[in-house]
This record gives sequence, structure tokens and C-alpha cells, in this order.
Amino acid sequence: MGGEDLEASRPQRRNPRHNIYNVPDEVNIENAKELIMKQNSELCIEKEDITPRFLFKDKRKANNLVIEVNAKTRMKFLGKKMKLGWNMCNVDDYIKINRCYKCSKFKHRAQDCKGELTCPICAENNTLRECKATKDQYKCTNCTNFNKYSQKSPVNAKHFSLDNSCSFYQNMLRRFTETIDY
Repeated sequence: MGGEDLEASRPQRRNPRHNIYNVPDEVNIENAKELIMKQNSELCIEKEDITPRFLFKDKRKANNLVIEVNAKTRMKFLGKKMKLGWNMCNVDDYIKINRCYKCSKFKHRAQDCKGELTCPICAENNTLRECKATKDQYKCTNCTNFNKYSQKSPVNAKHFSLDNSCSFYQNMLRRFTETIDY
């Protein structure tokens, strides 16, 4: 069998998602699209441009709505507030990287984890609650593993693995956003 049978294709990019913060209680998945289009008519949004995905409550117990849009519609929302009910809601890109709170690694969740328990602060075999590490003992398990297998360009591992400035986490964010159709 020769190479004539092979066909190259580019993976399809995913649509961007937006988080609409602090939506009123009367907004739900069923009525969200209609309310957004009706109350934000100046944005000229078409029915097929927006798909409500899910609602969730944040730490302050405020409702947030995640919607999926196309790249053109995303540009209409950037830097704007959205009217919903009597609220002016902030809108931002919704980017979520799955993070395991058992082994402190990415791309899976604790309930699916096959790894060992690893503290996100000291990278030892204990839980976050049991950890007694001081700030100078912080150690990121992801950056430590990266340095173990890549001696060419080591990264700083003296931070805990939940740190948003972690270079490994930042790399995961960059790789994820490269798959989105902006």
C-alpha cells in the first residue's frame, strides 16, 4: 500500500466560549438566547450565532452563564457589557483547563485520576490540608516533572501547582487557546 491512500487534514477548531457574569436568577438555558438577542439588539446577533451551554454559581454564589459563539460574534462582545434583565453583566472569554486535585496534573479530574496523591503545595504524598510546607518549600509537581525530562530549558518550580503564573499552566492555556477559532 502506497502513500496515495493517505489524506492530510487540519483539525477543526472549537468555537469560543464566553462567561457572562452575575446573570439574574430568571435567566436559564431555555430563555438565555432569546433574552440576549432581545435586550442587546444593537449587537445584531443572529439566532445561530449563540448557543447557551450551562449556568454555574461562583464562589460568591452569583449566577454565571457560559455561551458558545462564533469568532465574528466573539468580536462583538469583547469589551462590552451585556444587558440581561435589569443587570449590566460583564463578559469575558471562558477558558477552562481540567485540573486534577488528587495528583495536581492537568487534562483530567480527580474522579478519573489513576495517579498518586500529590500535594499541590509541596509535591509530596500528602493532602493540601495536611501540608506543613512554608513558602520557601513550595514545589510544583508539573514544573518538576518538566525539568526532569527537559534539561535544555529548565523552568522555575519554586511555586505551588495551583499558581496561575506557573509556566506549565501558562503553557497549557496557550495550547488550549490555539485550538479555538478566534
